[in-house]
Amino acid sequence: MTKKTWIKSSILALAVLLSACSGDANETDKKEEVQKTGEPAQDADKKEEPAAEPAASIEEEGTYIGQIDNNSIEVEAGGETIVLRLTDEVRDTVASLKDGSKVAIVYKKNENDQWILEKITASDSGTDEPAASKTLKFSVNGSTVEKEATLTESEQDYYFYKLGDFEFTAEEPRKDLMFATEFAETFVRIEPLSEDASIEDLKKWANDELEAVGEVNEVNGVETAGPAFESTPLFITASKDNFKKYIIIHELKSGAMMKYTINLPQHNKTAEWEQAIWAMLSTLENK
Repeated sequence: MTKKTWIKSSILALAVLLSACSGDANETDKKEEVQKTGEPAQDADKKEEPAAEPAASIEEEGTYIGQIDNNSIEVEAGGETIVLRLTDEVRDTVASLKDGSKVAIVYKKNENDQWILEKITASDSGTDEPAASKTLKFSVNGSTVEKEATLTESEQDYYFYKLGDFEFTAEEPRKDLMFATEFAETFVRIEPLSEDASIEDLKKWANDELEAVGEVNEVNGVETAGPAFESTPLFITASKDNFKKYIIIHELKSGAMMKYTINLPQHNKTAEWEQAIWAMLSTLENK
């Protein structure tokens, strides 16, 4: 081998050796990157997938088929039967529905691919039968409040729509009691009056009862409780310290007379409960 040939061979061998070392170094860098991050190296330009948007609520009208169990109901809507999971907010309304009732529903799918019932109301059936539920609106300190109320019937031949914050029970004789679940001292005693009841005697007794509380004041029923209280032969109140009391004689659309005695002791929800009471009593009618 000539000297020139030997030099060429040496240069070629050296180039092969350097190329191999470079490849090993690159491979080592990649392995180190995997070890540090726990993931293979990714392209810098690769973008993250956008977060999934929350499912939109669906509003439909349909027919209430019935309750499957304590947590599910079936509704026929859009030509198919839908199984809907219940939330605590709708249980009272569902309990008041009759199988076959026309209903309006609002529902959406949760992360477990289940349909969740957000709201259900009985649609107007076109008959004289009252709907199973109703949305009541009232104002508290300048803010409008909307809450679902369920149809509640008394053995005294009247009905009204009751909000979930209140309980309703019969009293004797011929009296019913509605009270705040959270604070039972806040209550309304409801008493249907007989046709031969003396309004003048009732007014005198009501004044005597309120005088035990404090100075008796006659107030405007419409301004205090709303348009439904336009026909009130008596609307008086008295207060003392942290307690207010109303006694009202109310003439219903049917002409029947009702007496309401309302106790409102001081509570952090007194303002809301008073307006809620007017809203509920505004719906009271004879059967």
